[in-house]
Amino acid sequence: MQSKTIINLLKNETLSDFIERHLNSDVKQLALNASKYPDIDVKAAATLISLYQKAKIKLPVHYKFRAALNAKSFEQSTSESVAELKAREMDLESKKILNLCGGLGVDDWAFSTLAKHIDSCEIDPDIHEIALFNLGRLGIKNVKRHLCDGIEFLKTGRRYDLIYLDPDRRPGEGRVFKLEHCRPDVLSNIERMLSLGGEVWVKLSPLIDLTYLKNTFPQLSRILVISFQEEVKELLICLKISSQKNKSPQTEAIKISPKGLQKFKSGKAVLKPEYSSEGQYLYEPDNSIIKAELAACYAAVNNLKMLGPNTYFFVSDLLLNNFMGRTFKVLQKIVYKPKFIQEYLKMNQIDRADITVRNFLEKPDDLRKRYGLKKPGKNFLFFATDMEGKRWMYHLLSCGD
Repeated sequence: MQSKTIINLLKNETLSDFIERHLNSDVKQLALNASKYPDIDVKAAATLISLYQKAKIKLPVHYKFRAALNAKSFEQSTSESVAELKAREMDLESKKILNLCGGLGVDDWAFSTLAKHIDSCEIDPDIHEIALFNLGRLGIKNVKRHLCDGIEFLKTGRRYDLIYLDPDRRPGEGRVFKLEHCRPDVLSNIERMLSLGGEVWVKLSPLIDLTYLKNTFPQLSRILVISFQEEVKELLICLKISSQKNKSPQTEAIKISPKGLQKFKSGKAVLKPEYSSEGQYLYEPDNSIIKAELAACYAAVNNLKMLGPNTYFFVSDLLLNNFMGRTFKVLQKIVYKPKFIQEYLKMNQIDRADITVRNFLEKPDDLRKRYGLKKPGKNFLFFATDMEGKRWMYHLLSCGD
């Protein structure tokens, strides 16, 4: 759906009222009953209603003000919770910002609450028009949108306190995420960006390898791995000219949840955990900790034992408060032999279970098929390999994380 159609839809009082009345309607059923509303573009309205139903959680402020949305920009946009976190972590207070990849404008919205002024570039005319319309809807006064290539905009020579970009990955480049596959071209333009901004922040795919980043950027100062709803959503890096070569960047795992914010940072000293498969409690660290390569450090700091160097489960006889992840009570630990597992499941009448594996040959779907287990279930079955190469199944009870 084109931006003009969406904007005209929202400007039309009759159509806006129709959308308001059907915000909680089944959009498929609404489309089937389109003949009942001859004066309404039901197909367009239903598309927007469907996006609003998703935006209520991901973009609650944009939902509240009935901002313009289209499918492409909505799917590519960050969530408001993550955008607000980035604004705080980037220390934007009273700064002049250049956003090279403005998109729908969710990051601009969050940045505008702290920054003095933001210039925001977008190369897609449809998305630019939607974002421009939304500035008025959201009452944002300190953001100026530019319909242009962000790299071309750098040629104006304007200086900023900070430059931010969220490069797109070009299609058809395979599963391995490389900066060479992105647009704008970060690698070819980083020196120019650093000369115009005191620091450069780049949002990257969670798929990117941290060792690759450290080897690629001598200016790397910070790495933030951000999870939301137990899934790593963004990886954010900060580049500075002043960053010392051969100095490890500060790496931080950040978890956003309904309970609040949790953080864990890498320390100067390299801490090594102890290893064991025995404990009354089993802990599964948040994915941000694993992606940030901080699992071993987190275990050591919190006196938890890891099952193995590449098995990201922790065990302890103590119940740890405010653990950054999920906590389980161990009901039974069984050596992994299919006959033993089959007998145990039958004896305990377990036919439904949530299955998680770490450093294990079989995948959850394979195990589910092998043992005839449906999903979901109140039972938690974790399969893992310890440091001695022994394979185990843990029958667990959630401690409510």
